[in-house]
Amino acid sequence: MDETEPTPTTAAPNRHVAALQAWWRDPQLTWWVLALLAALLALRKPHALIAPQFWAEDGSVFLIEQDRLGLAALFTPYMGYLHAIPRLVAWIAAHVLDPAWWPGFYNGTAFALWLAVIARTFSPRLALPHKPWLALLFFVGPQTSEILFNLTNVQWITAFVLVQQALIARPQTWGQRVGDLFLLAVVGLTGPFVVALLPLFAWRCWRDRHSDNFAALGVVAACATAQGWLIHRANITFEHQHAAFQLFNTLTVLSRRLLIWPALGARAAHDLTPFVVGLLGVTFTAGLFLRAFRPDPRRQLRLQLLAAFALLMLAGFLRMRPDTWTGDDLAFSDRYFFLPRVLLAWLVILEIGATSRPVAWTARIVAVALTFVHLPGFVLPAPPNYRWAENCDPIRRGVPAKIPILPEGWILDYPGRSAPKP
Repeated sequence: MDETEPTPTTAAPNRHVAALQAWWRDPQLTWWVLALLAALLALRKPHALIAPQFWAEDGSVFLIEQDRLGLAALFTPYMGYLHAIPRLVAWIAAHVLDPAWWPGFYNGTAFALWLAVIARTFSPRLALPHKPWLALLFFVGPQTSEILFNLTNVQWITAFVLVQQALIARPQTWGQRVGDLFLLAVVGLTGPFVVALLPLFAWRCWRDRHSDNFAALGVVAACATAQGWLIHRANITFEHQHAAFQLFNTLTVLSRRLLIWPALGARAAHDLTPFVVGLLGVTFTAGLFLRAFRPDPRRQLRLQLLAAFALLMLAGFLRMRPDTWTGDDLAFSDRYFFLPRVLLAWLVILEIGATSRPVAWTARIVAVALTFVHLPGFVLPAPPNYRWAENCDPIRRGVPAKIPILPEGWILDYPGRSAPKP
């Protein structure tokens, strides 16, 4: 045997490493990639799929109002806006499944939507660098379990479809064209995010004036008008929203939630003084934002991500006013930080290929930290099991009942029904 010829034991591993390196340079969504993403995603909150239970408004709003209104619930606002996807899922479950299976269907659908949005990162129409990193950042890092795999909070992951559509290349077929507009309509009528992100689509349309962008803007504007009108009419406000603005508290909370906790962990987020937290956060994010404006081929992509971050963070800030908080346990209102946290992490990942070596290595270190700091708590602990299948018979019979569901302490006060709805 030629001494230079690789032996069978070394050739196979080398081929696998080479294949993995080639895929990492030009990642494609294959079946094995989809399966791996599904396995990692499910591992984050396995109890939601193994022992599914309703979460809050899953039962108290979507189940009860579907039971009372039928398909008309689709046009019924809750908290001042429409929830198209949860309403449709609740309607389908009520018509094809026994009540014992409803939590599994709700959670399974939410899981499938999470997986679909993450997998779409690999679309050839999205000209994004470092796609494996970008996909992972949806579910690695800090999580409080609040938004994962439940129908109530599915709007927080589907809202990212709007960001994807603002970045995606122009459709080349009628199938893509119709699919894009359908996604915009369904997601736009699920949650209030379409109102916040409307300027992003107006900017895209102004920058590239063609029929597809005008059509997308038209659908987004129509959804934003409907949701905005409902929000205005509901006029739901809270006392803390009228308090005086406090800049230092704002910088501290945002720095803690968006940078310190994700990159350094919960202990550092709690133990560092507010001044140090604010200083680190402002210094890092200011540098990151300034670099977004530098002229290079990815400047437009960075500015679009920065705009999406600013619009969503502003909307969330006005809603929750974290500057008025007297304390921060990192769990309260964490859902408002999810989308901005992902977008900020994406801006970091884009710097991995920076020509400046210190910047590139800083981005790599932060990316590794975002991934590995939270590994010890990657699998979220299971909550109490309230045994829905054993307690749902009153719903099956349509009689009043009080049934415990998640989060702990939440009671589904089922009023019963007089007759089935179409």
